[in-house]
Amino acid sequence: MENQKQHFTNIGRTSIPSFAFEKYGVNGVGKNRLPMISMDKYIDHSQDLDLHLECCKGLAITDNYKMGMIYGGVPPEEALRFSNKNSWSEMFDRIDEYDPTGVHKKVIYELAETAPNPLQAVYKYMYYAMGAVIPWFFACYLKQNNFSTKSKDTGLWTENTKHFPKLMEYLKTLPFKEIGRVLFFTTYPNAGVLIHRDSIVEEHKDHNINLFFDGGWRPSFVYDEIKKEKIYLEKDARSYFFNNRDYHGVDAEPIFRYTLRVDGTFRDELCEELNLEDGYTWKWKYKDSD
Repeated sequence: MENQKQHFTNIGRTSIPSFAFEKYGVNGVGKNRLPMISMDKYIDHSQDLDLHLECCKGLAITDNYKMGMIYGGVPPEEALRFSNKNSWSEMFDRIDEYDPTGVHKKVIYELAETAPNPLQAVYKYMYYAMGAVIPWFFACYLKQNNFSTKSKDTGLWTENTKHFPKLMEYLKTLPFKEIGRVLFFTTYPNAGVLIHRDSIVEEHKDHNINLFFDGGWRPSFVYDEIKKEKIYLEKDARSYFFNNRDYHGVDAEPIFRYTLRVDGTFRDELCEELNLEDGYTWKWKYKDSD
C-alpha cells in the first residue's frame, strides 16, 4: 500500500491539516510488528510513588494548560459513539454537511483571520460550538515543539518544569539519546481517550515512552479498524511504546488519570533490541515480510 495522504486547506492566516479515515489495520512496532511494548524492563520504576505524587502536586499548582487536539478522520464506529461527530479537521473538511446554514463557517473564517493563535482558536471553537470530539481533558507541556517534529530536541522547556524537579532529573535516565516533546495527557473521570491516529500512515521514526508511575496500569489499547477490536497493553504495565500512527485510545476510568508522554530518539542499542531497523518504528517492508 502507499503512504496515507494528508491535505491542507488554507484559510486566513492558518492552514488546516487533515486526512481521511482509511483501513490499514495494526502495523505495530518494528520488524516483529508488536502492537504495544511494555517498557518497564528498560526503565527505572523504583521512584514511581515519589514521581506520581510530584506529578499530581505539579498539575495541581500549574495553571498553564492547553486543550488536547487530534486531527484526521476517526473510525466510523467511533464517530457514531459521539453522535456522528468527528475530529475538528474532518468536520471542517465537511463543513457544509455539519453547518448547512453557514453560521459557524463565518465565525471560523473570522477566527482564522483575527485570532492570536488561529489554528488553536478554530479547533477550540469547533469543540465548543459544533460538538467536534475532544480527545482528552487537558495537556500540560514540559517541553514543546512542532507536532510534526515532536521527536526532535528543540530545547524549548516551559515554565511548568519548575513544579517537577524530580521528574526533570528522572527524564535523564530514560533510554533516549535525544528527548523531544514532553507533556501530560489527562482525562476526566468516566471520559477516556477517543480512538485516533497521531498522523498519517507512512514510514517513520517516532519513538515514545508513555508513563503512569504509581497511578498504575491504564486500559490503553491500539485499535484494529479492520477487525474492529482493541488490543490492550499488558496488565500491570506502567510504561509502554507503540506505533502512534496506528489507531489507539484509552478506555474511560472512574477517576482523573494522566499519562506522561515523552517523545524522542531511542538509543541505538534499544532500537536494535526492539527490532527497529535503522531506527524505523514502521517500514512498509515490515509488512511485506508477513
